[in-house]
Amino acid sequence: MRAVYVTSFEMPCRLEVWNDALKPDIDDNKKVLVKVHAAGVNSIDKGIATGQFNRLHINPPFIPGLDAAGIVEVAGGDVTKFKPGDRVYIFSRKMGSFAEYVSVEEDEVRHLPGNVSFQQGAVLATPYLTAYRAIVHRGKAQRGETILIHGASGSVGLACCQIARTLGLRVIGTASTREGENLVRENGADSVFNHKTPEHVTQVLDATGGKGVDLIVETTTSLNFEGDVKMSAANGRILVIGRGPGHLQTPLAGLMPKELDVKGVGLITATKAELEEAFDFIEHNVKTGSLVPLVGRQYRMEEASLAVQSLGKSNGILGKQILNICQG
Repeated sequence: MRAVYVTSFEMPCRLEVWNDALKPDIDDNKKVLVKVHAAGVNSIDKGIATGQFNRLHINPPFIPGLDAAGIVEVAGGDVTKFKPGDRVYIFSRKMGSFAEYVSVEEDEVRHLPGNVSFQQGAVLATPYLTAYRAIVHRGKAQRGETILIHGASGSVGLACCQIARTLGLRVIGTASTREGENLVRENGADSVFNHKTPEHVTQVLDATGGKGVDLIVETTTSLNFEGDVKMSAANGRILVIGRGPGHLQTPLAGLMPKELDVKGVGLITATKAELEEAFDFIEHNVKTGSLVPLVGRQYRMEEASLAVQSLGKSNGILGKQILNICQG
């Protein structure tokens, strides 16, 4: 099969397409072999490809990629929920989705709602799971509260906007381009501001009548934390899903007068029950049209390096980038 490999931990990352990669086997009866049509490109893939986030402690060469959508090719003998020909999307704990075929555990596979494409299916797992975990599990959001979503035009940001709107929150988003601002409004934000301008802090406070926001989803903590403290309401929660460049040097004294909570958000610590809850919410609301996965720029397998390198740059990424793997 053809597959994209990380061949060395380099900066900038360089990924290679191998045309003679070994097709994975169903090595136990609880696994599913999926023919991949599209694979999602997440920010974490950049950290994995450069060795900065190596949770599995593996060395090159290896196939990266966590999210994908495609068709079941083979189902193990003990698999009960899937059969060959089923349209599915996956969230792989061991990577491998940047390939024509990927072998995953049954609990890493979900039925793809019939009203979404394979490309949209490649958007569903990591962004929407992260958004749900941030807002519901870690943020304990309540209907009627106000949430500020930084970098809201990206894949996780848009998922946050849609989920927050569905849950009855008032949504304020930030983006760095006019196109991004318009996209954020279209996806549920009541107000949108440009986070590259210092005025956005005052604008957010004015939009809340000086009260501040109850929750902040933060994608670039190293740059925004001081402003986040100022924009937070009393007893607010700052939910950290991204660090950004550099180091956080802001004094923490501002947390005390408002009694703010700063919480990290990570899928790696989510329990099976929490993931099931999140998946069920996502799929139900995708089927009803409340959540609409938005595909950003699409790349060929040979452009994997370009796709991954573009992540994290201040270029106003819109939606989630994907690799188109198999056609038909």
